[in-house]
Amino acid sequence: MRRTILALSALATTLTAMPAQAEVVEIAPSSPWNIDFGETKCRLARIFGEGDAQHILFFEQYFPSKYAGLTLAGPSYSRFGNRKSTDLAFNAAQESRKTQPFTGKVEGFGDGVIYSAVNVAEGYESNDDDGAAPDLRLPQLDKEAAREVEFVAVKQRGDDVRLMTGPLDQAFAAMDTCALDLIGTWGLDVEQHRTATRMPLWTNREGIVRRIVAAYPRDAQNFGEQGIMRMRVIVNPDGAVEDCVILKATSADRLESPACRAMANAKFDPALDAAGQPMRSYHAESIVYQLGR
Repeated sequence: MRRTILALSALATTLTAMPAQAEVVEIAPSSPWNIDFGETKCRLARIFGEGDAQHILFFEQYFPSKYAGLTLAGPSYSRFGNRKSTDLAFNAAQESRKTQPFTGKVEGFGDGVIYSAVNVAEGYESNDDDGAAPDLRLPQLDKEAAREVEFVAVKQRGDDVRLMTGPLDQAFAAMDTCALDLIGTWGLDVEQHRTATRMPLWTNREGIVRRIVAAYPRDAQNFGEQGIMRMRVIVNPDGAVEDCVILKATSADRLESPACRAMANAKFDPALDAAGQPMRSYHAESIVYQLGR
């Protein structure tokens, strides 16, 4: 069993109430950060508010990345609509970004707002297909930007809710440790990945992605099911896919991704170790299944 739960009590902060505009709801933390070193994912979580007004915020990672899934839940999100235009920001100086998160239920907290992947520096959801240069080295969360975080603010129509997190740099450092630990559970060499000079580069991405996107499971479409999944493939030193795993990040009864069938034909330039030699590694993607609005 890999699962351990580490309470980051040193990261708890005392907040001083600040005056806010009437339409902004600011909710202070009521627990320390806790990080769950799960068998398949890392979850960084904290409770905000008291009693019937409790809320939860958690970041999740299924593999090392500069992005993390983000979920916020509690009574303040009861009027948020699914895939509706929503502003997201992490500090007062940051220009909020337009996003379209999912909504859903979180056990024990009720209505929630769910992002597939966010980066606190960029402040918006990303599908990692924005034309940016690929990561050459092992990606990690941006601790410098996390140090400037004041809150996680989401605004939709007249609802503007801020969970007052304070800086996230120490919490994100713990998440990086957890995500690195996951690599070892896949049978890969963690130290090789710490010092790798290049992660695998997907050379036929465009054609494979088209196949995955076109193959939205028909049964799920018929029942209007949408969701977020995480896909991980092991890439051998020759650049071929050795294994593929898909994990559901959101609950869905009929939504089973066919992505692994398509990934059997994926080709990669292999990862390179510190000496520039090909090594066994992995490539990971977030897959968002959504129906047209």
